[in-house]
Amino acid sequence: MSKKPGDEGRLRNGIYRRGNSFYINVKANGERFRKSFGSDKRAAELALAEIRKQRAVARASDDWSGLEQVTKPASTIMFREVAETYTAERRHHKASSIATYNDILQTHLLPEFGKLQVRKVSEARIAQFQSKLAAKLSARRTNSIMQLLRSILKTCVRRKLVTDNAADGVDRLKEPQADINPLTKDELSQVLDNIDPHFVPLFVCLAWTGARPNEMQALRWSDVDFNRKEIHINKGRVRGKEGLPKSASGNRYVPMLPPVDEVLVQLKHGDLANLDGYVFLSKNGQPINKHLDRVWTRAIRKAGLRHRPSYQLRHTFASICLQEGVHPGWVAKVLGHSTQQTVFRHYARFINDTFKENEKRLAVLFVPSQEQQSAAM
Repeated sequence: MSKKPGDEGRLRNGIYRRGNSFYINVKANGERFRKSFGSDKRAAELALAEIRKQRAVARASDDWSGLEQVTKPASTIMFREVAETYTAERRHHKASSIATYNDILQTHLLPEFGKLQVRKVSEARIAQFQSKLAAKLSARRTNSIMQLLRSILKTCVRRKLVTDNAADGVDRLKEPQADINPLTKDELSQVLDNIDPHFVPLFVCLAWTGARPNEMQALRWSDVDFNRKEIHINKGRVRGKEGLPKSASGNRYVPMLPPVDEVLVQLKHGDLANLDGYVFLSKNGQPINKHLDRVWTRAIRKAGLRHRPSYQLRHTFASICLQEGVHPGWVAKVLGHSTQQTVFRHYARFINDTFKENEKRLAVLFVPSQEQQSAAM
């Protein structure tokens, strides 16, 4: 079928929505063009009306000036450039976060996308990339890498380097629930009895405050109030660099229970001291900058118990509190959670253990008393 004169100049256009963004879809002179107006649907409608007006005036001529608005030269900026700019603009973030960004970029994103133009980072390429990650990494780690990629491409959309985020079409992987495998009180005592004596105070504090390891490693004596019997947790230390808590609720006060009070008093009057006032030190008097799972693993092996990572001390604290009938809201506050929902989600079975006593009390109501039994005879 032959084309009529002027067919190549005809225009088919309209508005469509993808996610929260509205687009104009324009086809002219044999090519299709799109332009994003973000969430402003009205702006897209006005722009489309103007295009139609100009097109009507131009009478299908090939020199339609309105086409220039949707046929700007495609960006040739490289992914490496925008990725490195992205991290450079976030120097105000926590040092540990910056270190994580850079590690993900150098190890995963730049080898895969660094030599591509941003506009050529396609949904199909991203889906293949995620599949490769999932084959060798955990779902949580894969999602962490993908989240940084989404954030970088989101910035590209905002700066109009591309019209949409190609990563939005690739779903996050489903992550398994956190491994909650706490120790009992007896098991905890056995492991602590086998810990290298130098590190006992640190592990006692981890077990009886529910704090994260990086929070205890950042602890200074100025954060310890022996009069009020409380510890102010207000920072974390990762790879020798300090940063603020993960959230506002992470800045909190936790009680100094008797075991914690005892070991901290001993440390305060011990031989080792640090000019910066850190509480927990290595044997050479320097702040502890790494996890001590080797120390923990040796102790748990000596105790003859099955292996669990030392992070389970946080879960141990929470589970013991709940089994003893402590209110979940208090536990959430001490752990640094913003709501009780995380506590219910992770520790529900330990809360249920406290119901047994209530069930026993209620059961008594339905047992006939001796007087009732005598009257029935």
